[in-house]
Amino acid sequence: MRQKCDSEGCNAPKSLCKILLSPNYQECQNWIDSNKELASSGSAKISADQNTVIPWSGMELTPDKLDLISHRSTPLIIGIIGAANAGKTSYLGMLYTLLFNGHKFTKWNFAGSYTLIAWEAQAKGLKIGSNGKVSFPAATPSTPDYYSLYHMALKADESLHDIVFADSSGEVFTKWADDTEDIESDNAKWIYENSDGFIFFVDCEAIIKERGRAKRKITQLAGQIASNLGNRYVAIAWSKSDKIDDIPPTIKEAIEQSLAESFPLAKTFYISNFSVDSKDERCFVNNLALAQDVLEAMTKTKQIYLIPTLPMSNDFFINYHGRNYSKR
Repeated sequence: MRQKCDSEGCNAPKSLCKILLSPNYQECQNWIDSNKELASSGSAKISADQNTVIPWSGMELTPDKLDLISHRSTPLIIGIIGAANAGKTSYLGMLYTLLFNGHKFTKWNFAGSYTLIAWEAQAKGLKIGSNGKVSFPAATPSTPDYYSLYHMALKADESLHDIVFADSSGEVFTKWADDTEDIESDNAKWIYENSDGFIFFVDCEAIIKERGRAKRKITQLAGQIASNLGNRYVAIAWSKSDKIDDIPPTIKEAIEQSLAESFPLAKTFYISNFSVDSKDERCFVNNLALAQDVLEAMTKTKQIYLIPTLPMSNDFFINYHGRNYSKR
């Protein structure tokens, strides 16, 4: 088993330091001590990329790295949208945790990922610490050029589907909702324009604390998404729904009505990362059902090219089935 980095708080494998788990790896003293020449020259990232043996690191992808996936199929992109602290990144960590622990989609089977280290990092944030508390994944940076694209290959009907979950900061989405051309919301704009379907997060805890202010953020963001939605599907996730009964009924009803007007075809899911027992539907059923609902809707409305998983032969000519390409 590979040892972890000696630096406190760093979860990267030893010898890789924070270079694979944080965009701020140049601030890691361990890395600075062992890479003094690169640190002083400012060429750290270039050198790290050049020394990579394989074209992917296991961390989150960025738009310019999607060619790693698109060479074998047209990837389907699910936009993860919601205000700050709505539980978007935590949801991805829980989704991976459930699959890792043997829970399954009813139709889709996990078949690999180019971003396993990124998935693992988010799942680790959901583990209960020695103090009995959950730290949750670190907040997603709110810079407009920061992308967190999580890849998951899923098998259905004997074919592989490449799925990308596109996550970004809630602060950036709030800026985008105010002004879609705001230069500080470029990543939110990219996610909206390139996603084939969406999961829209409604934060129950924020509604309880902020009431009308949270309602305005939710309805404004929903309206902006609906404005040029086309035939793309949206699923609604009421996150932290273990607290939903504490929401004032009038505010909850107003939000539900607004969302129904923005997304008349959307299904609503009540999810939570905290389970009451081993059969808690919000945690063990709805988290998976939410992603599957979007997957099913996207594959009905989006023409995709798939690589069939056919039996292999020793004959190279028999193995070759051609390759289809498409432009988004």
